[in-house]
Amino acid sequence: MGKDAPLAANPPSGQNNGGGAKAGGILFRTRECALFLELYQGLQRSTGELVPPRKSFDPAAARALLPYVSIMEIREPRLALVRLVGTAIVNRTHIDNTGRNMLDLLPDEAREWSWSHFRRLLDTPCGCTFVSREDFEFASVFVEIVSFPMADTDGTRRFVLSLSVEVDRDGLVLRGDQAMQIGGLSAYRYIDIGAGTGAGA
Repeated sequence: MGKDAPLAANPPSGQNNGGGAKAGGILFRTRECALFLELYQGLQRSTGELVPPRKSFDPAAARALLPYVSIMEIREPRLALVRLVGTAIVNRTHIDNTGRNMLDLLPDEAREWSWSHFRRLLDTPCGCTFVSREDFEFASVFVEIVSFPMADTDGTRRFVLSLSVEVDRDGLVLRGDQAMQIGGLSAYRYIDIGAGTGAGA
């Protein structure tokens, strides 16, 4: 984990979503994130590419996971354009950030680290997983996130494909109307997809 990334108290183990599950030697808190890693590894095998092209991701083959999927396009200078936000993410946060620059949605102090993080995923290339705390009016919800790089049709690593799943879904009932703050990362690690995990791993 990068030294500048904020830490939060340890989130609860998986609840109401089947508990933890292991894939690729990693114990995830949610079975959905474990399945997402296996799906990505399947794309690597089927395409023969370390970083599969975005077009190889078939929504029909990931129908159960699709509501939790998001895609960002990373461009210079410092643009992390949200291309897709799954319906489960929108329903949880009551926010649809499609078409917006993700960096503009972050606190000033988090933007530099976040940009370096996106670049690390694409430049190494590698994946990552972490748990984020989303604070609502009446409750906080822990969300497990796993992300992987994807390439454009010309092979340029340009996209970040992510899955975001609630660790404790009981908290959703008490959350209030809209996410008031998203932050506090824990259980952070980069995932070796075949090229290491980059500097400072």
